[in-house]
This record gives sequence, structure tokens and C-alpha cells, in this order.
Amino acid sequence: MNREDIAFFKSRQGYRRIFEGIREKYRSLGRIGGVIKLTDLTDEEKEILSNHFKRDYSKNKSANIDVSAFEKSLKQTRFENYSLIEILEEYFGEKLTTKKEDIDAYNKEKQDFFEQLQLAGTGRRCAQWLDSIKQEKAVGMKAINQRYDRDKNALKKDILLVCDAIDNLPVYKGEKVRLPVFASRITLNPHGFDLNTDCGNLLKWALCTIMGLDDVRSSEEVAELYYRAGILLDEISNYVTLSGLIAYRGSKTDEVFEAAYYSNEVLQVPLLHLSKIDSVKSPLGKVYVVENPGVFTTLLDTSAFLPLVCTYGQPKLSSLVLLDLLYREGTEIYYSGDFDPEGLSIADRLYKRYKECFHFWRYTVDDYKKAQSNEILSDRRLNILKSIEAFSLREIVEEMSRVKKAGYQELIIDELISDLSSISCFKKV
Repeated sequence: MNREDIAFFKSRQGYRRIFEGIREKYRSLGRIGGVIKLTDLTDEEKEILSNHFKRDYSKNKSANIDVSAFEKSLKQTRFENYSLIEILEEYFGEKLTTKKEDIDAYNKEKQDFFEQLQLAGTGRRCAQWLDSIKQEKAVGMKAINQRYDRDKNALKKDILLVCDAIDNLPVYKGEKVRLPVFASRITLNPHGFDLNTDCGNLLKWALCTIMGLDDVRSSEEVAELYYRAGILLDEISNYVTLSGLIAYRGSKTDEVFEAAYYSNEVLQVPLLHLSKIDSVKSPLGKVYVVENPGVFTTLLDTSAFLPLVCTYGQPKLSSLVLLDLLYREGTEIYYSGDFDPEGLSIADRLYKRYKECFHFWRYTVDDYKKAQSNEILSDRRLNILKSIEAFSLREIVEEMSRVKKAGYQELIIDELISDLSSISCFKKV
């Protein structure tokens, strides 16, 4: 199509909406045809339509345009040697395609993109993650697809960085490394894997995928995920409070734990210190875990060298790491918490984690009745009870759903003390 002819259409603004409508109709139908509708016609559009269809459009506010008839009208002009498709392609400067063709081309390009990345991961630790992305099964797949549409080059760069991270996770060397240090090693930037950045989210989803987890969202779940990979997030403010336990580094007793034990002192251990511990033992082969600090200190007043742990509500990563170490030694874990939906949820979570070594401590309906307060539980909180799975908690769940009142550990403190009164605590390990 010569320059003068295409310039004719481009110089007349009235053709713009007509051609755009025909192009969209072609994309939908896959051929020239159908009807398009224009509203709020301009004077120039009215003039063009009048000339093409040989009727007066000057008073029309809108028009239904038969595309095939419009194409035929071109045969009565100097453009008779051009098809409407040729005119549209020259006008828009691109090949006219259908929606199906565009989708097929998009899918083929996207498939090639991820196949190339998959090939780059052959024989590497990151191969599992890349295979999951290729199969659209990776955690965070929706966001990965959105990033592909937004900026596939930036996505490719981040995926390759995360692949290097997966190949070199500290856990493979038995190390614990802080996130900024690990990020510096891989990306040369301490903020390269910061949480809630594009690349940081990609690393989190990759870790979830290779560890067989769904997406983790709470700060504690994220901290535990990274810890399993050998990456430390917050190892100072994340601490656990305990007493009566002995820790070891290799075959040697940890001096901090040892000093606290023989001094009969409470010990607050940050994750930083726990990450250097190889094993933890209870002299009694048992450990008593409570939810509330007031209960923890009251119990300590009654018995020296008591193997006791306080979670301060929902267990932090430091509490779980400590209990994991005790569990590894076959320690019997006794847990007592509040009688509310959140408290039962904690008990249920710990039960599922330490099943054969876990014991519900004072979790009967009678205990619940003694611990009962006047606090009415909302329907929103009661809804949490639906997720409780432990059979041992079933009667309490039913009773709490009926009564709709919370109960607290502090109200059964005498019973807890009585349970511990027969326990002999020895200094010798």
C-alpha cells in the first residue's frame, strides 16, 4: 500500500474508531464480518459513514456498522485494489491477528521461556523448583505469572538468583547464616532477598515448594521455613524462656545452660544461641510446657530444677527449635495452656508436631470448668475450634462451643502444682 493511500486514512481522525472497532471484531470472529456499534458520533465520523454507505448520518448519534458492507464500500473508491485487512494492517502498523492466535503465541512464548530456565537447572538442586514452575505447581505461581506479564526479563534475573540460592543453602553445609549475609553471597547485595520484595518472595515460595509446604504467611511460619534452610531472620528478639534443662555442643555441655541449671536460674535463650546447640536433654526425660509467664514462675516457686518451658502464647520459632531438640532425645512433652480457641489451637499444633511424645496436661472437661471465666467468646473466635483435630480435645471443643466461655491456666494453678509435687528433680545430669 503506497504512502499516499495510507496517509489518507491516517489524516482523517474519523476513521480511527471505525478501524479500531473492525480490528476488535476481527480478533473476536477470526474473519472480516459482524457488526460494530459506535456511539456519540463525531461530525467527521458522520461524514465518513455518509460517504461510504450513501445515506445521511448527520443526525445520527450512534450507528451500527456492517463490517462486510463497509468492506464492499471500499470497492467503489480509489482503494478498490486493497483488502480491508491490508488497509488495517498498514494503518495500525502490525499484522492483524485473532484472539486465539494471540493466546497461542503468548502460551508458546511463555512455555519456551520456562523451558529454557528448566534446562538451565538440569542436574542442580534447583531443578525441582524449576520443574514445579514449568508444571504450574510451584507455590506462588499466580504471582510468578503476573510478574512474567509485567516484566519477564526481571523475573528471569530473579529466578536465576533464587536458583543460585537454592543450590547453596546453608543447611547443606550444616551452617546457620543470617539472611543479609546469605543475600550478599548470592546477589552481592545484603538486601537482595529482603522479605516482601519480589526476589525475597520468590525465594520464600521456592523454599516452600522444595520443602513440600503451602505458602507460609505468619512471621513465625516464615522464620521456621528459613531456619530449616539454614537462614536466620531474627535471632535476638526471638527467644525462649526455660529452666532445668541441659544443652550440648557436640559432646560438651553448653556453659550457659549448665550455669543456669546448677544455679537453679531461669534462662532466656535467643535463637542466636540455640542455633549453635546440637542437643538438649531433660534430666527427668520429661519437660513441662506452659503458655503463660505467670504460671511458669509460680510453678518454679514450688520445685527446684524443674524442666519447664514458657511459650508466651503462640510458640515462637525459638520455642519450637528447643522442643524439637528435646523431642529428638525422646523427651516426653507435657503441655498446659489456656482454655480458649487460640489456646486449644496451640495445643493441637504441638500435638501434631510431637505426637508420640506429646501429652495434654490438664485438658479435661472438668479442668475447663474449673478454669472457666466470665469472658464470652465471639463467633469469630469459636470458629477457630473447627480446625482442631486432636481426638483428646474433642470433648472440650464441644463443651466450649456450647458454653462459649474462655478459661485460663491461672485458675487451675493449684492442680498444676499438685501434679508436680511428686516429681523429684535432681541436680545431677
